[in-house]
Amino acid sequence: MLRVTMYTVVLFVALLSCSYGQTPASGNNVRQSDAALFTQAMKAIKNSNYSEARTLLKTLITSHPDSDYVPQAKLSIGDAWYAEGNLKRAEVEYQDFVTFFPNRPEVAETKLKVESIQKRQ
Repeated sequence: MLRVTMYTVVLFVALLSCSYGQTPASGNNVRQSDAALFTQAMKAIKNSNYSEARTLLKTLITSHPDSDYVPQAKLSIGDAWYAEGNLKRAEVEYQDFVTFFPNRPEVAETKLKVESIQKRQ
């Protein structure tokens, strides 16, 4: 009986360690690295899965607030809205980017995007 219990515990620990760090299934709350979240989000954008990309990017921002990926994640959320055709939401995200990251090299280009959106509306 003890041998069966030990076997079960060892098997459970092995299965748990194998599944940790993989892409979470729906509802599964496994913490992923900032790099993994960003990579997945960029793949989602490339495949026109903008909603999924925004979710991944927001997860990155909230779960890794000190990450070097945060500025690019914030900018990419705006890009995802823009690509989807929601210019108002894109403009808000772009303006937030300029407000929160005023010293980033992408600010000049982002301001041009905002101006372009305002002209189109």
